[in-house]
Amino acid sequence: MTQWIVTRCALASALCSLTANAEAPALGPGDREITVRVGTQTRTCLIHLPPAHGGAKLLPLLITLHASGQTGEAMAKMTGFNAMADKHGWMTAFPDGMIGKKRAWSSLFGKGPANQIVLADDVDHVALIRSLIDTLRNSHHADPNRVFVCGHSSGAFMAYRVAIDLADRVAAAGVVNGSLGIRLLDGKPSISDIPMPVAPVSVIHICGAKDNLVKFDGVQTPRVVTKSVPDCIQHFVKANGCAATGKETKDAEHGVDRTLYSGGKAGTEVELVIVENCDHNWPFPPTGLSASQELWDFFTKHPKAAR
Repeated sequence: MTQWIVTRCALASALCSLTANAEAPALGPGDREITVRVGTQTRTCLIHLPPAHGGAKLLPLLITLHASGQTGEAMAKMTGFNAMADKHGWMTAFPDGMIGKKRAWSSLFGKGPANQIVLADDVDHVALIRSLIDTLRNSHHADPNRVFVCGHSSGAFMAYRVAIDLADRVAAAGVVNGSLGIRLLDGKPSISDIPMPVAPVSVIHICGAKDNLVKFDGVQTPRVVTKSVPDCIQHFVKANGCAATGKETKDAEHGVDRTLYSGGKAGTEVELVIVENCDHNWPFPPTGLSASQELWDFFTKHPKAAR
């Protein structure tokens, strides 16, 4: 059983224990930390509800995944998403990843040899995000047609993983300086073994042209291979059935190039945004782009088609 427990609440002093399938009283506005147990693993997550939340209205949900070594709380402060959520009436969630003693995500496809501790295979972060989504939908009035996920660096790899494995639950995903990757075992499987998403899903990929950590052209080592940024985009363009040729828009003043692939199934779109003056860091306005605003605008335009 996956158990959620409110462990810290800014606006309430009582502790509240919830199960993923249980009905629970609506929580009031503000920040609180919850924990989730998936198998033998226990993870923490910071959630935020807007001031106007009364428990009856469905709220868009934005899940944001931190980079390796960071925390959900640090990601909340860096992105400024909570202030945007208060303004627009959204719910936000910032889970903490963990592999051994390292704060990161099990985002790669494929399995490594049992004696290779590259990433802990028993840490099922897809199950963590699935449980988080289902709990916030069932007990906290998250809108099932407006669930979004984004991440930075290691969290961006995980956002791509969620966009594939949980596309039936997620309307759109945002990737900031990340890629799609797969583990190799004796040279197999190949990059072509990365699966297609289980349902149509919109994707925006933001990358810094000066990023030296996540290579634009992808990488291959004896243990891991990652797709190039264009191949990541084409993975979802083809899966969604978008137009093969994207519409390019160049913002020379700010050094930002955008390519939008439209016409996908269920209204999905895929967009690539290249920031010329940005490296691996989260883009802020001095680089020519606010990644937080860019992601927010994209998500607002891309709810999941009503089922």
